[in-house]
Amino acid sequence: MQPEAASTVVITALALGLAAMAAPTRQTKTAILVRGSVGLAGLIAIVIVPTLDLVALIVLALGAAQAGLPGGRTFASRLRAPVFAVGSIALGLIFLRVQGPETLSRFGAVLIVTGLTAAVGLVPFLHTFDPEEPITLSPVAWMAFIGPVLAVVVMSRAKGILVGEGAAMGAILIGLGLVNVVWGSLAAWRSEDGMAAWRYSFMGDWGLALCGLGLVVADGQAAALLVLFSIVLGRLPLYVASRPAVREKSTTDRPINLIVAALLAGSAPFAGFAARLFLLRGATQLFWPLALVLAIAMVLWLPGSLRLGRSLGLPRGWQAVAVGIVVVLNTVIGLYPRPLLFLAGL
Repeated sequence: MQPEAASTVVITALALGLAAMAAPTRQTKTAILVRGSVGLAGLIAIVIVPTLDLVALIVLALGAAQAGLPGGRTFASRLRAPVFAVGSIALGLIFLRVQGPETLSRFGAVLIVTGLTAAVGLVPFLHTFDPEEPITLSPVAWMAFIGPVLAVVVMSRAKGILVGEGAAMGAILIGLGLVNVVWGSLAAWRSEDGMAAWRYSFMGDWGLALCGLGLVVADGQAAALLVLFSIVLGRLPLYVASRPAVREKSTTDRPINLIVAALLAGSAPFAGFAARLFLLRGATQLFWPLALVLAIAMVLWLPGSLRLGRSLGLPRGWQAVAVGIVVVLNTVIGLYPRPLLFLAGL
């Protein structure tokens, strides 16, 4: 079991408890814990299985399990993205394993990245989104709960079978990452629907993670892992806590809202800030204009993060406890990221 994958599973399990704590009703808490536990078992299986072929089959099983739950969207519409993702990864593996021209290997790398992007639900493979859908049925569950572990496992396993195509895969990841950074941050700011704004904010963070995964230096990998940790352990519980206030369209400007906005924007001293420092340093080592582009794109986070922080409302009871724990954990990771990165093998 890879240490980075194992640490991501542990962080995801902790985030599951925080998300349940932040849920507004007992029924929602139960649904998150029960269905989230099934998803967590699937993530553990993804980490344990020895090949990408089996990883793809588990992703398909998780997609079918979620699509079979009662909800507003049809079974076919919810299963479409996982099926496409698995098909793309499987075809990519075939191209990487067969003997042939170099173009086949490059196309295989493209297909694996395409499959990962489709599984998570990023541009240009956005999942169908229903703002009224429960969190356990929403595409956000793939972005924030399934996606981080899946990304770590797929990328580590894919690099093991790539022969000289790491640079091509890295370039594709960085290109898709930049698109999602700009798209997600602007849409989170400009979207009229509050739920959709939260979904786009996940997309923006995922863009940074893809850029980090595309950088072959250690700082890039550390940045990607910290961004994924901040998605799971920061943005996901806060999204769950904000859903009642977003539906009621109530906003507040209390200190907690400004703190949450700073956390979501990746400001100091939170985990997102440390991730951005690693990402900019890694980009500077390879190609400094890329670091400049990333720095400009990061500025776009501020308006959307202020909006999302205000949309949290005023958390009370267990929601307030969950939000407080999220803030503390992200502060600790932001100030002292090295111990966590060491445990992750970086």
